[in-house]
Amino acid sequence: MDVTIKKKSLAALILACSLLIGACSREDPKNSVPSGTPVIITSQTTEAPLQHSNKPSLHVRPDVAANGDIVILMTGDMHCGFDKNFGMGGVYEVRYQLELKGDTVLLVDNGDAVQGDILGYTTKGSVMIDLMNDLGYDVAIPGVNEFHYGIDRFYEIVKQANYDYICCNLLKEGKQVLKPYVIKEVCGKKIAFVGVTTPKALTLAPDGTFQDASGNYIYSFMQDENGQTIARAVQESVDKARAEGAQYVILMGHIGNEEASAPWTFDLITTRVKGVDAYLDSYSHDGSILEYIDAEGNKRTRIPAGKRLSGIGWIRISSVDGAVTTGFYSYTNEMNSTDLFDIVNPMTKRVEEVKRANGVE
Repeated sequence: MDVTIKKKSLAALILACSLLIGACSREDPKNSVPSGTPVIITSQTTEAPLQHSNKPSLHVRPDVAANGDIVILMTGDMHCGFDKNFGMGGVYEVRYQLELKGDTVLLVDNGDAVQGDILGYTTKGSVMIDLMNDLGYDVAIPGVNEFHYGIDRFYEIVKQANYDYICCNLLKEGKQVLKPYVIKEVCGKKIAFVGVTTPKALTLAPDGTFQDASGNYIYSFMQDENGQTIARAVQESVDKARAEGAQYVILMGHIGNEEASAPWTFDLITTRVKGVDAYLDSYSHDGSILEYIDAEGNKRTRIPAGKRLSGIGWIRISSVDGAVTTGFYSYTNEMNSTDLFDIVNPMTKRVEEVKRANGVE
């Protein structure tokens, strides 16, 4: 296996990371999200069949017996920063080092991956989807920027991905566009992932993205005046996943904690929902690990994503007692991790190939 760390161990890398990163804000250039309370659709049938490309990833699990522990690693708000901070090569290495201990790792993304740098624009997001396929993602949700290149291009992005895109609150003319959730069976356990995306996408995406030729909105994110519609859609997906045998439910939200996004902030949604074991959040670019109380009175944790791979959220499901623990790896060095620690693995090589092919230094 061609994976080495030439100068320092990954443990040193993680110890060098601070626990938190500073929060970043964004400005909404438009006025308000279109009002209305759409009907919640109970069918899981998507608006159109989606065929994936099935390109094999570069991920190769080391030849080590599994210990039964499951770890979920989450990126979000990458904004084309495939070589920034941890970098995709660093994410590969974090997963590989966990697998060397016997953990079984799932990799998920919380949206806003495909826009934010010149290669995103010139390839309309393709370079990021290819790299995410190479890295071997399992599940993703759309953020705002997955719609940046138009709705037709969004459908192409979903088809290009080898992983599942999910979202329970995106509708087209009353029909769900994506699967609201997906269940992954790992180490004999069924883990459901439920996706939800901020209705702010309606005003932050380019004009006309979600409208017909006459300017009428034919897409909806279940926006309403208080966030209750979205919370009901999330709860419906959680309940269905549990009914299908899911032993754990992870909620993936591109929602964030910005007051300007109210009533669609993470706390106004998650506190109304029961049956979720952990919540992965993005959109607000912060590194704040926050606690909330769910609809059953249980204390839960909101795990952030940071920005441009400055953070990796994680969830661990213990094989001993089934306990769920959570945390956040943060990276604040100016030089990216793979250069700083001279990490060489299949993903670092792939990133360098992409940079050379596109004239990126």
